[in-house]
Amino acid sequence: MNSDNSIILNINNVCLSYGERHVLCHIKECLRSTDFVVLSGPNGGGKTTLLRLIAGLLPPTRGKIERKPHVVVGYLPQYRHIDRQFPTTVADIVLSGLACRKRLWQPFNAAHRQQVAQVLEQFELEGLAQRPIAELSGGQWQRTLLARAFVSAPDLLLLDEPETHLDEPSRTKLYAMLAEQNHQRAIVVVSHDNHMFPQVPDCRIWHVEDGSVTERGPIC
Repeated sequence: MNSDNSIILNINNVCLSYGERHVLCHIKECLRSTDFVVLSGPNGGGKTTLLRLIAGLLPPTRGKIERKPHVVVGYLPQYRHIDRQFPTTVADIVLSGLACRKRLWQPFNAAHRQQVAQVLEQFELEGLAQRPIAELSGGQWQRTLLARAFVSAPDLLLLDEPETHLDEPSRTKLYAMLAEQNHQRAIVVVSHDNHMFPQVPDCRIWHVEDGSVTERGPIC
């Protein structure tokens, strides 16, 4: 269990604009090492944009996002933003999540593949390890992406609508897993599923709307 609850990320007066369109304006927040944050708000309000800023996938137009050195990030993008026609397998997709745990020129080793085997079992994907991703159902593909986000044992886990295409038993299992994982890492989730909130004590709610972020938690 991670007993250190120090700040791992600061969002300092961040703005993001696309030309004349201001998506996010003057955002000031921080994340601690065992925070659980739910991003709420209307569709198109900027939740995914904020998550991508935190992930380092978008540069802010103004301000800074300062991350503590050596913080490893696991990221689950929105389901619909990924092309599944690339010729690769479930195991290789999950293995790619460990790239941050090795040097660029080093090959994946037996220990990496053992980590993949363990997380495939955790997400009930062990029987699909060598299946091409183009042949997966929606729920199987979502579990593959979740396994990829989890496999590196990240310090900060960023999940964009992780419940998409999951059936009710899989959702329940996911929410219980997130509550347990939160003892060891910070988690930020974009979710429209309010049923997850009671399972996570002290979750924080960042409501994203009209370019601003309002703290509305904890509510659970």
